[in-house]
Amino acid sequence: MDTPSPLVKRLRDRVLLAAACSFSLVAVLYTVLCVRLAVVDMAPDAVVYPRGLVPLVAWALVAGVLAGGSWWSVVKGRGYRSAVGWTVAVAVSLLALWPGWLGFSWLRGPHMDLFSYQVPDGPGAGKPLGSWAGPRATGYVVRARTDGVTGYNGEGRHGWSLPAPEGGAVCAMSADAPSGTGLLTMTTAAGSCGNRLVAVDVTSGEQLWAEDVPGLVGKPSAGGSLAVTATTDAVTALDLATGAERWRFPLPAGAVAMEVAAGPERVLLLARTDRGVELSALADGTGAVAWRFPMPVGYESPRIVSASPAAAVGDGRLVVFDGAGRPREQSPAPYVPTTGGAQWLVAGDVLYAAVPEREKREVLAAFSLKDGRHLWTRAFDDDGRVRALGVDGRSGRIAVVTEGAYTHRRHLAPDTGEPEGESTVLRGLRLGGSFALDGRTFVNLDDDGRLPPILDVAPTIGW
Repeated sequence: MDTPSPLVKRLRDRVLLAAACSFSLVAVLYTVLCVRLAVVDMAPDAVVYPRGLVPLVAWALVAGVLAGGSWWSVVKGRGYRSAVGWTVAVAVSLLALWPGWLGFSWLRGPHMDLFSYQVPDGPGAGKPLGSWAGPRATGYVVRARTDGVTGYNGEGRHGWSLPAPEGGAVCAMSADAPSGTGLLTMTTAAGSCGNRLVAVDVTSGEQLWAEDVPGLVGKPSAGGSLAVTATTDAVTALDLATGAERWRFPLPAGAVAMEVAAGPERVLLLARTDRGVELSALADGTGAVAWRFPMPVGYESPRIVSASPAAAVGDGRLVVFDGAGRPREQSPAPYVPTTGGAQWLVAGDVLYAAVPEREKREVLAAFSLKDGRHLWTRAFDDDGRVRALGVDGRSGRIAVVTEGAYTHRRHLAPDTGEPEGESTVLRGLRLGGSFALDGRTFVNLDDDGRLPPILDVAPTIGW
């Protein structure tokens, strides 16, 4: 065998030494990261390993084997006796940590953790009622409690406060604020809970108007140009901008209003009468009855899904109506829950609902509000239950927070339900049993003053 020239041997020895040091350093890095994932990131009693742990263990073993083979060649060829070789090897091995770290980040997948938060309200704070999201450009998030309403700006900082009347309380709030105006029902010291209707600008916190409406029932609704609320004997529609009364619809004798919903085309009223539960459509301009429909009633109470398009759920099934109040073809499956903890999201003309499969895991189902068709169903790989739904304002994707062994934030294509990108693991968030999602902001709605009311997340830097 030909003996290599001294120059070739020196180059080979230095390459082998650099490879031995690089593989050794990467093997140590991956071993430390494996321990970190197994000890810190492993969920208690989890049967699912942290994402990336198994392949990371395999790559740590591969790096260890390559390091051992390289060191054997270095020792055999005595390539460790050069000071220049050691200098080059140390420099190259340190540079090798960067692609090694990128490989770990790719195996682990995207993670987010706490970026900022608001100090907890304390045990004496009022009970949370819900939240609104302001216009996307403003980034405002509003959280209502029985003792007042607070707006937070786009950076998660305290923006404005609207306290409850002295000696009174905030009783209920509209489900959303579609035009930047939200509705509150309040009680004054001299009245029963919910005797005043208040309109609030979500961005500034300005009280736009307030009207005394005795006997308010349930939640008010903002939609189109109307602020609609039910009382013990009527449905009243006020101008959303000024509070001036537009029309009043007296309830039939013996009827009890259950829910109202306002939209650009109509107002829907769900009421219990001596004939059962009826859904009535009222003309948005006059309050005249356009049509009525007897709702099926099962183990769960019916609920209104949307006023425009007109849709409701009865006996666990979505019912969508045409302009004349005729129900369109119903999808035979899946069942749509209407219990208080059911996760719903109406975005455009689609209803997204978390649906528990019988004796199986929970899934997310999408239904068309134009014709009632079941569009798609998406199950999640970690058998997690759906905790919150939202819309990514920039892309229009559906954001889903699921909780299983780990808490994930996922993005789904709205038309197909296909995952867009890898799910993001959420780490170290103090989330309660109930919370709302708006972009990267989480709003805690638990009756527990020990939790931060507002949490913001950001991509994890480091491990």
